[in-house]
Amino acid sequence: MNSLSQISRIRQRIAQLARERKAAERVFTGRKKLLKGTVTEVRRTCGKPGCKCSKGDKHLCYQLSASVEGKTRTRNVPRKYLAKVKHLTENYRRFRRVRANWVRINTRMLELINELEVTGITSDFRDEFKR
Repeated sequence: MNSLSQISRIRQRIAQLARERKAAERVFTGRKKLLKGTVTEVRRTCGKPGCKCSKGDKHLCYQLSASVEGKTRTRNVPRKYLAKVKHLTENYRRFRRVRANWVRINTRMLELINELEVTGITSDFRDEFKR
Protein backbone atom coordinates (compact mmCIF):
# COMPACT_ATOMS: atom_id res chain seq x y z
CA MET A 1 0.00 0.00 0.00
CA ASN A 2 1.24 3.51 -0.80
CA SER A 3 2.09 5.99 1.91
CA LEU A 4 -0.74 8.40 2.68
CA SER A 5 1.77 10.89 4.07
CA GLN A 6 3.62 10.88 0.73
CA ILE A 7 0.35 11.56 -1.10
CA SER A 8 -0.45 14.33 1.37
CA ARG A 9 2.97 15.97 0.83
CA ILE A 10 2.48 15.89 -2.94
CA ARG A 11 -0.96 17.50 -2.62
CA GLN A 12 0.38 20.19 -0.29
CA ARG A 13 3.17 21.00 -2.75
CA ILE A 14 0.67 21.20 -5.63
CA ALA A 15 -1.46 23.60 -3.55
CA GLN A 16 1.59 25.75 -2.77
CA LEU A 17 2.54 25.89 -6.46
CA ALA A 18 -1.05 26.82 -7.34
CA ARG A 19 -0.79 29.81 -4.97
CA GLU A 20 2.52 30.84 -6.54
CA ARG A 21 1.00 30.51 -10.01
CA LYS A 22 -1.96 32.69 -9.01
CA ALA A 23 0.43 35.41 -7.80
CA ALA A 24 2.28 35.26 -11.11
CA GLU A 25 -0.96 35.49 -13.06
CA ARG A 26 -1.77 38.78 -11.32
CA VAL A 27 1.25 40.25 -13.14
CA PHE A 28 -0.15 39.02 -16.48
CA THR A 29 -3.58 40.49 -15.88
CA GLY A 30 -2.23 43.79 -14.53
CA ARG A 31 -2.51 46.94 -16.59
CA LYS A 32 1.17 47.86 -16.61
CA LYS A 33 2.47 48.95 -19.97
CA LEU A 34 5.44 47.05 -21.38
CA LEU A 35 8.24 48.14 -23.67
CA LYS A 36 10.59 45.54 -25.07
CA GLY A 37 14.23 46.55 -25.20
CA THR A 38 17.24 47.82 -23.32
CA VAL A 39 18.19 51.42 -22.65
CA THR A 40 21.87 52.13 -23.17
CA GLU A 41 24.03 55.18 -22.69
CA VAL A 42 25.98 56.08 -25.82
CA ARG A 43 28.65 58.69 -26.53
CA ARG A 44 28.72 59.95 -30.10
CA THR A 45 29.68 62.78 -32.38
CA CYS A 46 27.16 65.11 -33.97
CA GLY A 47 29.16 65.77 -37.12
CA LYS A 48 29.32 69.57 -36.81
CA PRO A 49 32.78 70.89 -37.55
CA GLY A 50 34.23 72.79 -34.62
CA CYS A 51 31.96 71.07 -32.04
CA LYS A 52 33.64 69.81 -28.88
CA CYS A 53 32.75 66.26 -29.91
CA SER A 54 35.03 66.48 -32.94
CA LYS A 55 37.92 66.94 -30.49
CA GLY A 56 37.00 63.82 -28.50
CA ASP A 57 34.49 65.11 -25.92
CA LYS A 58 31.53 63.18 -27.30
CA HIS A 59 27.87 63.93 -26.61
CA LEU A 60 25.98 61.69 -24.20
CA CYS A 61 22.71 60.24 -25.52
CA TYR A 62 20.42 57.35 -24.72
CA GLN A 63 19.14 54.65 -27.03
CA LEU A 64 16.56 51.91 -26.86
CA SER A 65 17.60 48.66 -28.54
CA ALA A 66 15.20 45.80 -29.18
CA SER A 67 14.98 42.76 -31.40
CA VAL A 68 12.14 43.08 -33.90
CA GLU A 69 11.51 40.22 -36.32
CA GLY A 70 15.02 38.89 -35.72
CA LYS A 71 16.81 42.21 -36.26
CA THR A 72 18.09 44.63 -33.65
CA ARG A 73 16.43 48.01 -33.94
CA THR A 74 17.79 51.07 -32.16
CA ARG A 75 15.98 54.33 -31.45
CA ASN A 76 17.18 57.47 -29.73
CA VAL A 77 15.44 58.29 -26.46
CA PRO A 78 15.01 62.00 -25.68
CA ARG A 79 16.10 62.80 -22.12
CA LYS A 80 12.61 63.98 -21.17
CA TYR A 81 11.30 60.43 -21.85
CA LEU A 82 14.26 58.56 -20.37
CA ALA A 83 12.73 57.80 -16.94
CA LYS A 84 9.46 56.61 -18.49
CA VAL A 85 11.23 54.41 -21.06
CA LYS A 86 13.42 52.86 -18.34
CA HIS A 87 10.32 52.19 -16.24
CA LEU A 88 8.48 50.53 -19.14
CA THR A 89 11.47 48.36 -20.09
CA GLU A 90 11.79 47.25 -16.45
CA ASN A 91 8.09 46.30 -16.51
CA TYR A 92 8.82 44.18 -19.57
CA ARG A 93 11.81 42.46 -17.94
CA ARG A 94 9.73 41.72 -14.84
CA PHE A 95 6.94 40.34 -17.03
CA ARG A 96 9.45 38.02 -18.77
CA ARG A 97 10.92 36.82 -15.44
CA VAL A 98 7.45 36.10 -14.06
CA ARG A 99 6.49 34.33 -17.30
CA ALA A 100 9.55 32.06 -17.09
CA ASN A 101 8.75 31.29 -13.46
CA TRP A 102 5.11 30.58 -14.38
CA VAL A 103 6.29 28.02 -16.95
CA ARG A 104 8.56 26.37 -14.32
CA ILE A 105 5.66 26.26 -11.84
CA ASN A 106 3.34 24.60 -14.36
CA THR A 107 6.00 22.10 -15.38
CA ARG A 108 6.61 21.16 -11.74
CA MET A 109 2.87 20.92 -11.06
CA LEU A 110 2.48 18.52 -13.98
CA GLU A 111 5.35 16.39 -12.65
CA LEU A 112 3.73 16.29 -9.21
CA ILE A 113 0.31 15.45 -10.65
CA ASN A 114 1.87 12.55 -12.55
CA GLU A 115 3.65 11.44 -9.37
CA LEU A 116 0.37 11.69 -7.46
CA GLU A 117 -1.32 9.48 -10.02
CA VAL A 118 1.39 6.81 -9.75
CA THR A 119 1.61 7.04 -5.96
CA GLY A 120 -2.15 6.96 -5.49
CA ILE A 121 -2.72 3.77 -7.51
CA THR A 122 -3.47 0.76 -5.38
CA SER A 123 -2.10 -2.58 -6.48
CA ASP A 124 -5.28 -4.45 -5.61
CA PHE A 125 -8.79 -3.05 -5.40
CA ARG A 126 -9.41 -5.26 -2.36
CA ASP A 127 -6.90 -3.11 -0.41
CA GLU A 128 -9.45 -0.31 -0.54
CA PHE A 129 -12.06 -2.40 1.30
CA LYS A 130 -9.88 -3.67 4.15
CA ARG A 131 -10.68 -2.26 7.56
